Amino acid sequence: MLNFPAEPDSLDFDTIGSTALSTPAYSPVPSRTEISLDAKRLSPHGPSWVYKTKHMSIDLGRRLWGTSSPAYGLHDKIEGSIRLSGPHPELIEDISVTLEGNLVTTVLGDGGIARSNTLFMHHAIFLPLSSHPTEGDEYPFFISIPSEITLQGVTALTPPSFYRLHLGVTGEISYSLKVTMTRQASRISFKHEPTETQAISILYFPKTRPSDPPLADIPKPLSDRDPHFESPNVNISEHVDTFPLSPRWSAASSHAKHPLTDLEASKHSIFFSIPAPQSFASGEPIPFFLSLVFPDSPAQAALYTKTITVTLMKQLTVRSAKSPLRKLFSRSKSRLTSGHLETRSEYSEGVYLLRGWISAGELGRGCSWRVGQIAQLQYFLVVEIASPAWMEDHIPAFHLEKEIEITTDCWETMNRELQSMGGVPTPALGLERCLLERESDYYEVI
Repeated sequence: MLNFPAEPDSLDFDTIGSTALSTPAYSPVPSRTEISLDAKRLSPHGPSWVYKTKHMSIDLGRRLWGTSSPAYGLHDKIEGSIRLSGPHPELIEDISVTLEGNLVTTVLGDGGIARSNTLFMHHAIFLPLSSHPTEGDEYPFFISIPSEITLQGVTALTPPSFYRLHLGVTGEISYSLKVTMTRQASRISFKHEPTETQAISILYFPKTRPSDPPLADIPKPLSDRDPHFESPNVNISEHVDTFPLSPRWSAASSHAKHPLTDLEASKHSIFFSIPAPQSFASGEPIPFFLSLVFPDSPAQAALYTKTITVTLMKQLTVRSAKSPLRKLFSRSKSRLTSGHLETRSEYSEGVYLLRGWISAGELGRGCSWRVGQIAQLQYFLVVEIASPAWMEDHIPAFHLEKEIEITTDCWETMNRELQSMGGVPTPALGLERCLLERESDYYEVI
């Protein structure tokens, strides 16, 4: 439930919405979402990701980010080299490097277990070998990581590495680099396999940003105190969208068996306004504006101002792609943050305007994504206004659930970061936490 300021009625709504950004504060001490790189880590002589087989030594370059596996960011490319080792390099026919992305889902339902592995990315290259390969030969390669994927007719940003486990449901997005050497089968001993493969797990953490600069405040609906104010369901500004809350009777109400009874008059009474487009950086404050419009029932409006709840919910939906249980899917919801109310003003009799904000999760650790029709991670702002228990049979409650996009980073130009890193894309390392989480939140199977 939202907390009101000590003297709410002494505050007015003359604040004008602004997209102006002040100069950021800089500190020699990095925050928890920043990375400190020293000369040793950037040195060409620092530790590298090296993987060896009997006939190959695969080098994926320096270990820059302190992750458990090689990590890459948005618009990044995997660069490396393969050095030949072992006997009889002249028997090598070809060497291929393949980048794969897989979505693995497991759903436990009443009809059994639905499990599937969906390959949503596959890109292979063959290295041009010399006509007479010798031991010690080195072949460089690079594979660009596509920023978008298309699956089942749905085009979306390539999702980050991800893992989640909870009751009855697992969802995992994993990436791997497979290096395969094929040798002449007719000329090698039967004790040796003609094909040699090294699979390397990699991490993909793309940074995402809102498409527009953030809106610091939401302006009030009207410039004058109009006594005929009935509804703010107009364009407050081109940067703000307004949504009506839906009235509904409480489950404990005598109207519960007929939930649509006597609700028509309440359909245009409460409105929720947030910046447009609904795209916000994780950890940043999202301003909101609530309008309670009850000119014929001032006491009812006053009651509702005390029962307002605004929360941010995270929802993971997974579906089996190949199982005969095609209609089975699962959703898990997590409550992330709660809203805070800063100001309240009685605009006119029975009309209240309330301004507040809610944090968009944790700094750098959130990201909306989607993989075809199989899986998606969504975020919702949920607004609930309850009717007091002693009034449940007389006045309805109100509800709104609005999907928003959460990005890993704030709005800014990417060129600035690339210049500071010498052209190396920085992964969104805050997303690595999701690979370690083991959650058992609200669970629902439909």
